[in-house]
Amino acid sequence: MPAVSVDSQQLDQNIKRFHQQVAAAGCTTRAHLKAHRTIELAVRQVAAGAVGVAVHSAQAALDLAAAGVTDVVVAWPWQEPWRWPLYVKAAHELKHFAVHVDTAETITGLGRVAAADAVQIGIRIDLRHTPAADLLLLARLADATAGVHLEGLTGYRGPETPQDIVDFSLLGQSHAEHLVEVAESIRAEGIDCPVVSAGGTPTAAGALRVAGVTEIVAGAYATLDAGLATAGACDLTEVAISVANDRADLLTDCGQPWAPESVSVPVNGRLVPGHVCPLAKNLMRGKVEITVLDGGVPVDRWLPRGRPDRE
Repeated sequence: MPAVSVDSQQLDQNIKRFHQQVAAAGCTTRAHLKAHRTIELAVRQVAAGAVGVAVHSAQAALDLAAAGVTDVVVAWPWQEPWRWPLYVKAAHELKHFAVHVDTAETITGLGRVAAADAVQIGIRIDLRHTPAADLLLLARLADATAGVHLEGLTGYRGPETPQDIVDFSLLGQSHAEHLVEVAESIRAEGIDCPVVSAGGTPTAAGALRVAGVTEIVAGAYATLDAGLATAGACDLTEVAISVANDRADLLTDCGQPWAPESVSVPVNGRLVPGHVCPLAKNLMRGKVEITVLDGGVPVDRWLPRGRPDRE
C-alpha cells in the first residue's frame, strides 16, 4: 500500500473544474507549487490551462524552466540581496519571470543587478506587508527603475479563524475589492498596473465576483484536502490525495489554521490530510514519494522537492 497516493482521475477533474470556474470570470489561474511541491503536477496544471506557476524560490523556478514551464513568479517578497543574481538567472531561463516585492531597496537593488545583465524582471507589489503609505511610492519607483517593470500587485488573505470560514467567499471578495481599489489608485497616477492577483483556493469564488481581478493564485485546488471539505469548499469524496494509516507521522502539523488539531480524516481505510500544504513539506523533508494511481493502478511516482535558494 503506498504511503501517499493521488488519484490522477480525481486530480484532473479538480483541475479542470477550478480552471473553468476562473476562466468563466475572465481571469487566469496561477498554480502555487507549495501545495504539492512536485514538478510533475505543476507541469500537469500548466498543460491543463494554468497561465504559470507560483513558487517560493528561484531554484524552484529554474527546476520548472528545465521541465518546460515558461511562466513563473516568486510569490514571496524576499529582501536579501544575495537572491538577486539568482533572479537574474531565472529571468534568462524563463519567458516570463516576476517577483513579489514590498520594499524600495529590493526594487532599486534588483533593478541595478538586472539592468547590468541586460534582463527585465517583473515586479508585483505584495500588499501583505506593505504599509498603505508606501504603495504609491513603490509603484512610482518600479515604474521608473531600469531592469524591472511594474506588472501589478498581489495579495493573499486566507481563512485563519473559525469565524473566517463561516463565509470564506465574502473574505475573498472583500480582499479582492481592496486589491482592485489599490490598483485603481496606481493607475490614477498614470502608471500601468495590468495584473491584480488574488490568492487562495477557498476564497477564489469570492474574489472572482470582483471586476478588475485578473489572476487567481491557488495551491490546493488540484488535490483539495479535508479542511476544505469541512469548510464546505469541496466534498470529501473530491479530495485526490491520501496517506496510509501506518504513516500518520507524515501528517504532523497538517491541521488548518482554524482547526490545528484536525490533521486528518479517515476515508476508505486511509487518511485524508486536513491541510495538504504541510503534508507536501513533510514529504519533501522525508524524501517520500507520491504514488500516482489511475483506476487504482500505480502509473507514476512524484518526489516533492521545491528546492530553497540556500540549504
